[in-house]
Amino acid sequence: MIEFLPFRRGIAAAILALSVASPAAAGGKTLACYQQVHQPAVYRTVHEQVVVRPGGVVHETIPARYSQVTEKVLVAPEQVVARHIPAVTRTVHQTVMVRPKSVGWEWRHVHGVKTLCKVVHPAQYATRAHTVVVQPARTVHERIPARYAHRTRTVLVQPERTIARHVPPVIKTVARTVEVRPASAGWVQVSGNRRCR
Repeated sequence: MIEFLPFRRGIAAAILALSVASPAAAGGKTLACYQQVHQPAVYRTVHEQVVVRPGGVVHETIPARYSQVTEKVLVAPEQVVARHIPAVTRTVHQTVMVRPKSVGWEWRHVHGVKTLCKVVHPAQYATRAHTVVVQPARTVHERIPARYAHRTRTVLVQPERTIARHVPPVIKTVARTVEVRPASAGWVQVSGNRRCR
């Protein structure tokens, strides 16, 4: 069986002393034999996360929003006005008696002789025009409805505001080689007397 012994000062000094011993001592009985071996370093690849860009808080300004609103507005309110309506007239023609029937005396010539005669004077009539009122003047109250119009104006829907936005960090996984076990040197016992000759 081959046993690996770490390189220690005591063993190293003893073996070094044996290697420089006199030739007379080298011919003695072999008790054990050791060979020096070297163990290379052991490495492995590890993956770890590194921060490429740290996170933080970003303040963002959102502008105000506006909208166009069309609304109905009063231009003139409802009102009641008084309106005068003049009288309606027409002209009427009517026959009236100007002078009534009468009896009187008057001189006449009868057969060339001047004679006083009793005579009847008939009534006298004439046509006269006068104005009559068909419909008298009056005042009426008239209702005038209100007048409206449409107007468009700009209104604020949402005021300007500032919000804080969290920006997460940017993390990247990188690979690197690390040393698991450093290189070392030691001694291995050689089993069997045959291999020590």
